[in-house]
Amino acid sequence: MKTSRMKTGLAVLAALSVAACVPAYTLVEPGPSAVGDGTMVVTPGSAWNGVPAAMQQPAWEESWTSNGPLLDTVVFVSGLPEGKSLLRQRKKDAAQVPVFRADMTPADLVSMIESSYRVGGITVFDVDRVDTTPFLGGTGIRMRYHYSPGEGIGKKGSCVLRVVDQKLYLMKLEGVSSHYFDQALPEFDQMVAGASLEK
Repeated sequence: MKTSRMKTGLAVLAALSVAACVPAYTLVEPGPSAVGDGTMVVTPGSAWNGVPAAMQQPAWEESWTSNGPLLDTVVFVSGLPEGKSLLRQRKKDAAQVPVFRADMTPADLVSMIESSYRVGGITVFDVDRVDTTPFLGGTGIRMRYHYSPGEGIGKKGSCVLRVVDQKLYLMKLEGVSSHYFDQALPEFDQMVAGASLEK
């Protein structure tokens, strides 16, 4: 009997320990919110869930979701410095994402973003169109794309980016193409239109 109780107690303690280690989502209330490294401010019109920062996530990146990361995600990159990459990578990795340079052309920036997916294991990635768009008080680039993870459901994406003071600022929305992307797009576009930089 003691052995049985001891095993049960140990199992409960183990479960509690694991639960204590699982990062929690944070509620993002409607209203102005500083994202990433805190230099970019966006204003969501509804509540979102802040995705727990992965151990390898750079300080300038932040992600939100409404229905779960597998269904929809908004990613913010604020202040990516020159010489840094959108992905953490080791020098010995065979495939490398180009590092960001402030003098990159729009075509270079689009290619860098596409490369970040391909290096991450996405083999089917298509850019649908690239346009200029107002962003952070100037002219930015918007790329629309879609891709298919190896065993997952296809996703659509909209990424807006601009280089300001030698740093890259980026917002992207991705969602399962059947429903969630179209549902979140109007609010994403509103956040893009109202995004600003802290002075």
